Amino acid sequence: MGRLRIAALVVCVVLVAAACGRSEDKSSPPPSTGGGQTATGADFGTLKDVCQPGKASGATAQGVTNDSIHVATFSDRGFAGRPGLNQELFDSGEVFTKWCNDLGGINGRKIVLDERDAALTEYRARIVDSCQTDFFMVGGGAVFDDTGVKDRLECMLPEIAGFVVTPVARGSDLLIQPLPNPPGAVQTGDLRWFAKHFPESTQHVGMLTGDLATTVKVSNDDRQAIEHLGWKVVYSDQYPAAGVSSWTPYVQGLKDRGVQALMWTGEPEGLAKLELAMADANYSVDWIRTPPNHNDRNLIDVAGAALKNTYVWSSFAPFENAKSTPALQKYLDLFAKYAPNAKTKAYLGLQSWSAWLLFAQAARECGSDLTRTCVYNNAKKIHEWTGGGLHARTDPGANSGGACFDLLKATPQGFTLVNIDPNDGIYNCGKANAYFVKEGSDEGVKLADVGKTMQDLK
Repeated sequence: MGRLRIAALVVCVVLVAAACGRSEDKSSPPPSTGGGQTATGADFGTLKDVCQPGKASGATAQGVTNDSIHVATFSDRGFAGRPGLNQELFDSGEVFTKWCNDLGGINGRKIVLDERDAALTEYRARIVDSCQTDFFMVGGGAVFDDTGVKDRLECMLPEIAGFVVTPVARGSDLLIQPLPNPPGAVQTGDLRWFAKHFPESTQHVGMLTGDLATTVKVSNDDRQAIEHLGWKVVYSDQYPAAGVSSWTPYVQGLKDRGVQALMWTGEPEGLAKLELAMADANYSVDWIRTPPNHNDRNLIDVAGAALKNTYVWSSFAPFENAKSTPALQKYLDLFAKYAPNAKTKAYLGLQSWSAWLLFAQAARECGSDLTRTCVYNNAKKIHEWTGGGLHARTDPGANSGGACFDLLKATPQGFTLVNIDPNDGIYNCGKANAYFVKEGSDEGVKLADVGKTMQDLK
């Protein structure tokens, strides 16, 4: 994986199945019953007794004492070029641990949240810190996650991730993803929907992404997938992720090439500004396809009335549908109770929350004998996971994702669900929804690469 240029670090890296977007919406909904559950109950959606009192005891592993469990969450909040980058990862960790500890912790042991701020360029250093004291990494993510994978494996530190960025990390050992994003995975369910409803546009596709190595990789994977489907790319370009002085030249390039549909890989504010420039030029396309991190209020607030024909493929219901999605409403209720000023409506925060739920379930089953081996093995046994109804079905144990999706349309008023012929609640599920490109040298780091085996996990 090539190193990312320092000049471009201000942008948030986008993934196919997990995206590190963030929302500036700090509004909090009033407490509600969350579909019959109170905000202080131990259940979360269909998950029962997520946290509980107990009499667990013993220093059974690094980071575990008679009454506490040290768990690390990573984020890039301290990056000077974008203060607060992915703050929602810390917010989810804070809300979950407060809620869980109020319920008694995990079998009586309280969770101690260790926030590891990678500040974009310090990921490896924070991994080294975590290796000294933490039991597990849970619910976090960082842009430069390829820089610390070997260190994490050398100290046998397992991770249940909020998101993972690079193929080197995405395919690594001792990693569980509640919403799996294995190397080479491309969501194609929404692409088939576009082909059905806008068939002519598939022969006039434009591709635009930031000039970061990782976003370029994602865009290239998307291109392989759409060309496999028989689509034709007539325009392809990269914009400077460090900042664009004017989007007008990109709009003109799209118009000159006759682009009727746009595959966009980037961040919400950049797309919003592109759409403002498109509106100024009185130019539109049949559809703009964006990854999940664009389920972000910033897109709507910045683009306003210029927002047109913009779609976000997702694994979650839109926040606007919380009243009909008990687990999502419970999530909002808990934020209202424990962190009312946090970045509540952020897609990545939801992914982090699912990771915490998975950790809690796997750890609970270990009882008093809480070890890394026990938690990791329990998590690997989970082959059907929705976070209690928070998101589409996934298979964390097999690191298999992409089979289920929903599609959101961004409007000036908010996000709405598109009818995609759902066959599992609001989601469309099927093997045809996932495509894998040939990864070549994009292999994850394995335990064998650092001279370790699973026998070294304690």
